[in-house]
Amino acid sequence: MQGKAVQKNIRISPRKGRRIIPHIEGKSVVEAKTLLDFLPHKAARILKKCVHTAASNCIDKAGEMDLKEEDLYVKSVRIDEGQKFKRFRPMSFGRAGLIRKRTSHITVVVDKRGEK
Repeated sequence: MQGKAVQKNIRISPRKGRRIIPHIEGKSVVEAKTLLDFLPHKAARILKKCVHTAASNCIDKAGEMDLKEEDLYVKSVRIDEGQKFKRFRPMSFGRAGLIRKRTSHITVVVDKRGEK
């Protein structure tokens, strides 16, 4: 029984978000949420919400099976590149420098411990 959560167009660079993935992948949902509470990164707050949503989706999908958050683990986390907002900054000699404000698409999959 898998639960999945997708958040799109999150205003954080994918490169900055990906550095948190090794900390939570493979851990139980409760342990991952506790760990994300204490990480100082902006992406940690966003990923915590996404992990919570994926766990809730899995519990809702299970229905009558009486599934709890303690039984779930973080199976996979993907942070892909979203669209870029393009802004211009004045440079010397009348030129314009391009600034790319990057966004991310975050996908979290949780699964029941012991299933394949």
